[in-house]
Amino acid sequence: MTREIAHHKSFEKALHSIQPNFPQGKLPGNPEFTSVYFNMSKGDDARGPWNEGGHWKFVEDPQPAVDGGEGTATVTVCEEDVQTLQSMASRTASDPAADPTTSADLGSGKAV
Repeated sequence: MTREIAHHKSFEKALHSIQPNFPQGKLPGNPEFTSVYFNMSKGDDARGPWNEGGHWKFVEDPQPAVDGGEGTATVTVCEEDVQTLQSMASRTASDPAADPTTSADLGSGKAV
């Protein structure tokens, strides 16, 4: 549990550093993936409210490239999309100086 709490705190701080797109709720997630659990485990698979129930789609044996690509870390972009991507990269850049109070901070009881 301690490791999961540390991950939660780290991820939430990282997400909040992407301004103006966070805090959560400013931009919706992609509905194609927001309630999908890709079972990447090998062996005994635990099921629970984090990956099953009416609102979850459980993908038992996903292929490595769930987005339909070939599974490698390569991207091919046409020239006309380069400016759009550069604008997006600028808009979603993290601010390493940001340190907002997050729900993980509040949950720890140490937030002011």
